[in-house]
Amino acid sequence: MIDPQRKQAIKDGLTAFGLAIAVHLGFVLVLLFGTWDWQPFEHRPVPVRVTLVDQGPTMVEQPEAVEEAVDEAERQREEELERQRQEELEQQRQEEEAERQRQAELEQQRQEEAERRRLEEAEAARRREAERERLRQAEEERRQAEAERQRELEELRRQREAAQREREEQERRLQELAERRERQEEEQAAEEEAERLRLAQEEAAADARRATLGEEYTSTIRELVRRNWIRPPTTAPGVRCDIRVMQIPGGEIIDATVVSPCNADEATRRSITAAVLRVGTLPYRGYEDVFAREIVFTFVYDG
Repeated sequence: MIDPQRKQAIKDGLTAFGLAIAVHLGFVLVLLFGTWDWQPFEHRPVPVRVTLVDQGPTMVEQPEAVEEAVDEAERQREEELERQRQEELEQQRQEEEAERQRQAELEQQRQEEAERRRLEEAEAARRREAERERLRQAEEERRQAEAERQRELEELRRQREAAQREREEQERRLQELAERRERQEEEQAAEEEAERLRLAQEEAAADARRATLGEEYTSTIRELVRRNWIRPPTTAPGVRCDIRVMQIPGGEIIDATVVSPCNADEATRRSITAAVLRVGTLPYRGYEDVFAREIVFTFVYDG
């Protein structure tokens, strides 16, 4: 069965061929009707005209023109047939190529389907094996857990028995310790009372010494600051300002600040702080017992 496209191509070729024949036949008819009433020129005594020479070859060349037209039409028909044959061969080649591609795609699909089934079967087998392994491990874990539970129960029984024995032994020891501690506490209470009285006496004496030393220490600091103080013109008598001093072991001053209460003006406050910083180092040796990193003393100026 001829393909519709091929049938249409053949029809178009025959139509073109028929049109070519009709054109050439029309051309022949025109030539024939154009020379139908042609008469040879009469020979006269005068010289032969050129037109007589020209007309002769025209009558001879008319069949050659028809033959050339027929040959041209035949050539075009053969070319059209060759073109149609080439188109049919190309279409056949394309159809064969499409069929090969379709078969190749079918083969690829079959291979992919086979590979998919193989992978699915392998995955199913893997899952079955994994499930068997999971069940085996679960059983092994259950067995180990049961054995561990039995060991723990046995250990708990052993620990309870050991704890009972230890408790009884501790109770006996505690009884002995309680009796011994009671005796020791009575003796220690008497010793501690005597020591307390002695320490109280020593502490009272030390407090008295520290109080005296502390007053001396504060007075010394106040005097050192006063000596280094440069009184501003605005300072009036009756100044009372608490000064907080920060120092490190050895007496080196690291900071000085005026704190409340203080009735001095701002210039006087700055001058007092500057005087403390000019002292530089407070007395330390001999005052170790009353040394403190932060001390507060009252600066006094009565005029």
